[in-house]
Amino acid sequence: MLYIKSNNDLHKICKSYEKAEYIAIDTEFIRERTYWPKLCLIQVFDGKKASIIDPLVNGIDLAPLIDLLENDSITKIFHAGRQDIEIFYNLTNNVPKNIFDTQIAAMVCGFGESIGYERLVSRMLNKKIDKTSRFTNWEKRPLSKKQKDYAISDVTHLFDLYPIIKKQVFDNKRENWVKEEMNILISKETYKQDPDNAWKRLKIRSSDEKSISIMFHLAKWREEKSQALDIPRGKLLRDEAIYEISSSQPTSEKEISGLRSFSRINIKLSSINEILEEIRNAKSVKLNNLPEIPNHNRLSQGISAKISILKILLDSISAEYGVAQKLIANKDDLEKLIMNDNANIKTLRGWRYEIFGKKAVDFKNGRIGITMDSGNVVLKEI
Repeated sequence: MLYIKSNNDLHKICKSYEKAEYIAIDTEFIRERTYWPKLCLIQVFDGKKASIIDPLVNGIDLAPLIDLLENDSITKIFHAGRQDIEIFYNLTNNVPKNIFDTQIAAMVCGFGESIGYERLVSRMLNKKIDKTSRFTNWEKRPLSKKQKDYAISDVTHLFDLYPIIKKQVFDNKRENWVKEEMNILISKETYKQDPDNAWKRLKIRSSDEKSISIMFHLAKWREEKSQALDIPRGKLLRDEAIYEISSSQPTSEKEISGLRSFSRINIKLSSINEILEEIRNAKSVKLNNLPEIPNHNRLSQGISAKISILKILLDSISAEYGVAQKLIANKDDLEKLIMNDNANIKTLRGWRYEIFGKKAVDFKNGRIGITMDSGNVVLKEI
């Protein structure tokens, strides 16, 4: 194992990795105290040389590594790599090319929803990983040998997992399924933090348009300020505070300070004044200028019943194909599908449509029925 803390050593090791067909990559980071994740370690393994790259070393230039990540001829192996890729996107405004995520591949091959790395290593390689360093402070230096060993095991086993899980994907003829998922992971749109869309993280609890407008404005304000100050959203303004402000619509510092959700947070007077300004701005917005929001009115009993039946169909399809339900459709997808045949949801595109979406639409429109036969779900044309 090589511990890389100089530009010269980084250049050399990345040069040697250029000859590899594929490399395993993992990162260690912290984000509990910040908005943006802070990169603390990068681990790489090509089957021959395992390295830990220290990005916290003063003057380290990660350009050789970034070039390696953008080399399309080398497959980059991640496990649950979305947060790792997000870090590289934040650093470079770009994403690694030619990636393969073993967690997604495992979900496609019937290993359950969001299977963890340790569990997958245990099931496929019959090896155990020492978890005692999982919650270590990766920012603290120097790192102990135990910490380094734990960090490097994240890529040495990952390298061995890749050919096995890849073979299962091909044996099941699901390489196009995995490719669709990888295209999502390498899309820059996946990682953009647009303050205008910050409201989508919240639940719309009211049908009052002024309340909704305030929620939109506060969500955007919180996102922009959290990014600028590099602090977690909840440390600046908790979700519950946004809901309470949107509902009560306070007009003064005294009214805001008296809200229940503010008794548990430490917020500066300047931020309170900014919040009041956002409330005033929200009230002056023309209602037709608000973003289009989904219909969250209570579903009728008939629609709820259809969704319940779709869940039975989803469970059956998931078992038949050995694919995690979560990967095919979630509750929100089912609700949108019931309300709209052409809903913009993943369930109505690509492989998901072929195995489930088409059947769901046919059921909704009365072209097929769902019955039980000897305990199995059976579809019948009507």
